[in-house]
Amino acid sequence: MASRRSRDARDPVLDMVFQAASGDNLPLFKALVTVLDMGRGRPKEAIEALRVQEAGKLQGFSALHVAATRGSLRVCRYLVEELLIDVDLVDKEGRTPLLFATYHNGGTAEYLLDHGADQDKANNDGISLLHYAAESGNCEMLELLLAKGAYVDPVAPHGTPLHGAAGEGQYGAVKILLDHNADYNKMVNGVTPLMAARDANSTECIKLLVKVQEEPMLKREIMASELISLGSISLKKKDYAVAAKLYSRAMQLDPDDAVLFSDRSFCWLHMGDGRKALLDANKCRKMRPHWPKACRQQGEALMLLKDYEGASEWFLDGLKLDPVDTDIEDAVREAMKSLKEGEPWRSGKAAAL
Repeated sequence: MASRRSRDARDPVLDMVFQAASGDNLPLFKALVTVLDMGRGRPKEAIEALRVQEAGKLQGFSALHVAATRGSLRVCRYLVEELLIDVDLVDKEGRTPLLFATYHNGGTAEYLLDHGADQDKANNDGISLLHYAAESGNCEMLELLLAKGAYVDPVAPHGTPLHGAAGEGQYGAVKILLDHNADYNKMVNGVTPLMAARDANSTECIKLLVKVQEEPMLKREIMASELISLGSISLKKKDYAVAAKLYSRAMQLDPDDAVLFSDRSFCWLHMGDGRKALLDANKCRKMRPHWPKACRQQGEALMLLKDYEGASEWFLDGLKLDPVDTDIEDAVREAMKSLKEGEPWRSGKAAAL
């Protein structure tokens, strides 16, 4: 295999090759490859060996890196399709031609992606192509990489692409990443994207990140409200089974709503299930101990279970909380009457706890 050549003043051929690649001068580029090959019939090896050897940011740079960076599509096609150069060859820092194409030019980036370049390839520091595009605010490249299947949340030492975009105040990039379901709660080294935006004093990015964090909560509230509304409609139609199911689903979204337990207890009562009615009434009472309606529903559940003594006590508790509630007053009388007419199968408030 041919040895790598140094790019310096003593190697004018290397300079000419890179200039031809940069200018997309395919005829000159092919002619120079022939010179490099020296009649051995191995042009691929000859061009692959041509790398920048001098220490610096471009160390390990190849002709494909140069062509990709400058948008030289004809040279890229020749290298990839005719010479079969590896589209993911890396320089000294582990950077691929696609990284530079992504950073500078869309035409060659799309070409390399269409010919097998790895859209998730990271450099030696773990920084991905998406990081570069996000942090530079290159929205076109972000969209292209994501459309080609790039993973939206790769983690580099300084965070995800969303961290980088937020930290640089790149509003457009932040929005694109969020639209592709980037993890806005991801914490890297104790920092979330929102914190990164705050550190950068990026007001627009802060607003966007705060809004997207509030949306799931708002959505849950809307969903719970819709389920409650549907439950109320079913209740008016006396379709208690459907109403109970709707209230149960609403409870999954809002488990601390005492009214939901009260309404579902009402459904169980009308379906003749005293045990479930009592469980929901007890839960409601724990949440709102001073709500007369909760006491009344506890009593009604115990009436259904024929625990008239316990029902009387709960009704009396409700009457103490609301002495002018005639419905509870009537319930007390009914419970006392039932208690006199027959022995309860269980008695006392302990039955309801």
